[in-house]
This record gives sequence, C-alpha cells and structure tokens, in this order.
Amino acid sequence: MKKTLLAAAIPALMFANGASAVELYNDGVNSVSMGGHLTVELSDKNGDTQLGANSPRINFSFNRDLGDGFKLDSRIEMGMSNFVTSGESFSTRLGYIGVGHDDYGRLSAGKQWSVYYDVTAATDMPIAWGSDSLFSYANGTDGGKLGLGRADQSVQYRNGVSLGNAGDLNFGVQWQGANDIYDDRLSASVTYGIAGVKLGYAYSGGDVDYAANGGVKDANVHAFSAAYGTYGKGLYLAGAYAMSENLQNSELAGNAIIADEADGYEALAAYGLNNGLNLYVLYQGVEDTTNDLTVQEYTNFGAEYKLTPNTVVYGAYKVDHGSDIKDTDDGFAVGLRIFL
Repeated sequence: MKKTLLAAAIPALMFANGASAVELYNDGVNSVSMGGHLTVELSDKNGDTQLGANSPRINFSFNRDLGDGFKLDSRIEMGMSNFVTSGESFSTRLGYIGVGHDDYGRLSAGKQWSVYYDVTAATDMPIAWGSDSLFSYANGTDGGKLGLGRADQSVQYRNGVSLGNAGDLNFGVQWQGANDIYDDRLSASVTYGIAGVKLGYAYSGGDVDYAANGGVKDANVHAFSAAYGTYGKGLYLAGAYAMSENLQNSELAGNAIIADEADGYEALAAYGLNNGLNLYVLYQGVEDTTNDLTVQEYTNFGAEYKLTPNTVVYGAYKVDHGSDIKDTDDGFAVGLRIFL
C-alpha cells in the first residue's frame, strides 16, 4: 500500500481543532513527544452554572524505528478530571504499544481508541457537547469495558490498501478478554474514502452478565457513518446511525432497565472560514425502540475560533428536545482551549 498505516490508524478526532504535539527528543531512531490540551469552560447544564475543565489531558508518545520498515509507536495519556478544583486529578485515558509496517499493517495492545470509533468519530468533532448518542461512550463511560470508545485491555490489527483513483480502503479488528461482568468481545470496522467522502461500518459484540437485568445477554451494536470534507476547513458534513441490543440504559415504570433494542443517530454540519472561525450544528438522539421511549434528543449550535493554531475559544448553545426517562433542559457553554 502507498500510505503510512501508523498515521491512518489514528481516529479523525485526534486532528480536530488544531491538535498538536511538541517533539522533546529525536535521535533519528527514537523520538519522544508531548501533547494534549487544557480547557476552562463556563457552562450551564440542567440549570446549574459552573466552571469546569472539559476533558483536559496530557500525553507522551514514544516511537522507535525497528528497521526493515517496522516502526514502534506507543502512547500514555492521562486525563486531568479535577483541573480546576482540588482532589485527585489523573485518570488513564490511553496506554498502548503498537508495531506497524506499511505493507503488513499494525498490531497494537493496551487501552486505545477502538476500531468501532474509527466509524463513529465522524460526528465527534465539536469541543462542547460532542458525540453522545452512538454508544461510543456508552451510558456515561469512556466505552472502555465494552470496547466502543477507548477500549480497555484490547488487541487490535489494522491494515488498508490504496486503490489509486478508486480511493482508499481500511479495516480493523479488535479483541478484548473477559473482564468482570464482560465476556470476550470482538469488534471490526471497515472504512472507504474517495474524493473527500468517507463511508464506514463497524460492529462490536459479546456477552454481558447483567444479573438483575435479565442475566447473560449479547450486548452488540452496528454503526454506519458517512462524512464529507475536513472539520474546520470549509464545508464538513457527517451523519451516523447505530443500532444496539442489550446495551443502552433506559427506564420502564420507574425502574432502571437495559433496553432490548436502542438506536442512536447524529448529524453534523459545519463550515470553517479562512479566518479561523468554524460554525456548526450537531443534532443527536437515542431512542429505546423496544419501549418507544426517547432517552435523549438535542441540537447543539456552536462556534469555535482559532486565536492561534493551538489556541481556540468557543461557545455553544444546546436546545434540548426532551427525554422520557430523565429531566433535561437547554444549556450553554463558553470556553478557552490551549493545545500543548
């Protein structure tokens, strides 16, 4: 194949909103770099105005040329959940080691962005109120145990092929071993890109022992996405749809349940101007289709402006369309993000 898989394997979100890294060391064989970002955000969510941090993190990447075309890449990334308050701050976001070759693909192991996220990342671009309806961050988690967001204890293989004028085809497979109530899980994805258009499909599944909610069930999800353009540069359009079984938290007759079937959907339209201003609208929702309940549904209107290539100010307003299982309200967020 003609392109470098180590770069192609990184989800699109890594490149959104000016993400960068500073090289600390490079001797021609080994290199070390530092990246991440810090954010302060004033937001009003469900009637409470507060100052928060909005997912700050710091990461270190260690890369090595192994010779004969093989390259090692690794990353440790820590989230700083209490960046603007006292208390315990650090939590593990990523931690993996990978070995790749332009012809043979890339094998990696650890806590890493899932192959499922290769597809659902298409709509997870805005800083404020990004993707929350495609089960990547299932039920308020990072999707780690289900292998849908930042997959815990996962082994992945990725490869791809350039088809010349006919586009690029990439695929990935992922395995997770048994962990607590979760049995072995398997995931796979395939994406195809041509002329600025990218199409994707992903699947993830495996048994989960819900005990009080029906015992052992196959918690699985299928996701589809389509996108055009580059977020922040001119017109960007993306849409995604996910169908899940035995995965989404819901409620019936006042009792917490796991929905037999639930669907998630998102649509993003954005336009990035040459002066660094990016305007967007993101619509998303989740439906418990078994019980005909709206879990969540809202539209996010926002603007992001690059003061410098690595400094972004942003503002967003969320119009909440209501939920059948929880109290919801409109909200706003304004913030400043600096990329390291």
